[in-house]
Amino acid sequence: MRVLVGLSGGVDSSATVARLLARGHEVVAATLVMARGGVPVPPDDAMARARALCASLGVEHHAVDVSDAFERRVCAPFAEAYAAGITPSPCVACNRSVKVASLLDLADSLGCDRVATGHYVRLVAGDDGVTHVARAEDRSKDQSYYLCELSPAQVARLLAPLSGATKSEVRAEARAASLPAADAPDSMGVCFAPGGDYRAFLRGRRPDAFEPGDIVDEEGRVLGRHGGIAGFTVGQRKGLNIRTGGGPWFVSSVDPATRQVRVGTGVRPLRASFPLTGVVLGHDPAWYRGRDLLVQTHHRGRPEPATVTVTAPGEALVGLAGPGTLAAPGQTCAVYDGDTVVAGGTIA
Repeated sequence: MRVLVGLSGGVDSSATVARLLARGHEVVAATLVMARGGVPVPPDDAMARARALCASLGVEHHAVDVSDAFERRVCAPFAEAYAAGITPSPCVACNRSVKVASLLDLADSLGCDRVATGHYVRLVAGDDGVTHVARAEDRSKDQSYYLCELSPAQVARLLAPLSGATKSEVRAEARAASLPAADAPDSMGVCFAPGGDYRAFLRGRRPDAFEPGDIVDEEGRVLGRHGGIAGFTVGQRKGLNIRTGGGPWFVSSVDPATRQVRVGTGVRPLRASFPLTGVVLGHDPAWYRGRDLLVQTHHRGRPEPATVTVTAPGEALVGLAGPGTLAAPGQTCAVYDGDTVVAGGTIA
């Protein structure tokens, strides 16, 4: 089989290339270039490792500039969301609309049958024969949340060679094969915000999101001042400049029009139900009716029992079986049937 591998220059995608070659596949590699301003994505050292790997293994390598799509579908929406007082999940959007979409288009142009990535997920066939993303064997590295908005057509063409591996096994395998990325550090945080400093990125895009404003309680009484709504998300309890005592305080809402950050006291603002927009379904809408499922509202969040009702094309309503969960507007909600992803959408 001719397989296109998305090669970032990290250890996971490098091991993916090596595993596929060992299984007898014809491998082509592509590194997606998503440079933004002075921040190269991937970093220069990662690109060098990708090229060195392909040269050593005799693998055809392509560097593909997808900066325009990255800007339109990830960076600009990310900045606009924060300026609107909501918290987006850029990696979910990037996987769906840039990385996987671009790799599939390139695979078609290069005559490749499938696309492989170094994600820690499993791909499982349902009773209906449709392939779904599922949690990885190594739960500490599971990345299924980040792929929850892939369409069934996209998932059907994916391969996940690391599905049964742990990170330590992949590192050991890479060292044994003398892969250039064997000891490369793991990528952390949002790729266009090195070191996790996404506020520096936002400040250059939307300086209005850093205009000062009031921190107020539920009755509108001013408790303190803040340095911009971009520093706050619903449920946050750290970094609040409140010196009046009381608490513990949590952000309950962010109003971009008044630049007010509203806070409450006691327990975090859990939501027993919430709507989803931009929903991507893995099954027919009727399949979800009355079914006991799990929802996860953050990559490291705990899956919560829930029902999901499809209310219109691209829209659904989540109802929690328990007291509720922290569901910040703008973030992604992944829906699971056990360990299998069956839907994903944006929390409204």
